[in-house]
Amino acid sequence: MKVGVSRTLLFLLVVVLPVFGQAREPAYHSAHSILFEIIEDGVISSKRVSLDFAASETWAECRITIITINDDKKRIELDMYYSSTDQGTIKNLKVDSEVVSFEIIPYPLAPDRPLRLVASREGKSNLYRVSAVGLWTGLFTKNQLVKIEWRQVPSIKLPYNTIGK
Repeated sequence: MKVGVSRTLLFLLVVVLPVFGQAREPAYHSAHSILFEIIEDGVISSKRVSLDFAASETWAECRITIITINDDKKRIELDMYYSSTDQGTIKNLKVDSEVVSFEIIPYPLAPDRPLRLVASREGKSNLYRVSAVGLWTGLFTKNQLVKIEWRQVPSIKLPYNTIGK
């Protein structure tokens, strides 16, 4: 009798325990060519951004292209940057299945000018609503704060077809 009860109990443990101890799949996010206008203190600047990012629970990386409209030279200028948790230019990473957020230093020569980026997955797709905001001291007056916002846009219209410096 004891052997039958032990086998039944062992069988139930083998069948039931995995249901409670199932590992969840780690959260992962990846998006490409997310476009932004840069707003400085409420005014649209001459800069636009294209952003690619990938993030998991332990690491993140971004490829950032700053697109500058240079009206004086009638051309478009491109500057590309890379940020990652490995480099220390992405910090305070938080990831779950629907949202990823982190503090990013988009310009390596300006480590005192971070942005807080939040990306929310739209449904089950790989489409994201992304925003990035920073509050920086002024370049010339350190006691003045400037709000920087990357506002997501569906497309960017460029006034010139020449790219160069």
